[in-house]
Amino acid sequence: MTGASSMTSSITTSPSSSSSGIIDQGVPGVLNMEHAHKPFKKPGWRPLKKTRNLKQIIAQEKSKEWKTSTPTHWNIEALPSMTPQKKYCDITGLEARYTDPSSRLRYHSTEVFQLIKTQPIGVVQQYLGLRNAAVVLK
Repeated sequence: MTGASSMTSSITTSPSSSSSGIIDQGVPGVLNMEHAHKPFKKPGWRPLKKTRNLKQIIAQEKSKEWKTSTPTHWNIEALPSMTPQKKYCDITGLEARYTDPSSRLRYHSTEVFQLIKTQPIGVVQQYLGLRNAAVVLK
């Protein structure tokens, strides 16, 4: 039992205070982290650049004098989008999956289609006029 108690004392005590007076090398495979200094942050650590929102970027760019050929956030001209334009329901404003072939109104679901079928031609013309797609219906 005395051998086991001397082994535990060599692990928990510092190397300079060993019982035999010789610097204790410790048990192989056991790390003594008692005297290791580990700072929370690295000494040269600095935070990353602060992010700015678009309003701050534009205000900073407008305060400087730029050449007319220099692209900035307010004078960039982009190419038109290649994705097809979304179509919205004329009644509800939701994304339209269907188009009524007789009235050319766009609708979202079957409930809206039933409503379109009950509307008179004048109301249908007004909905088409709001979309700038007014055509004369027969």
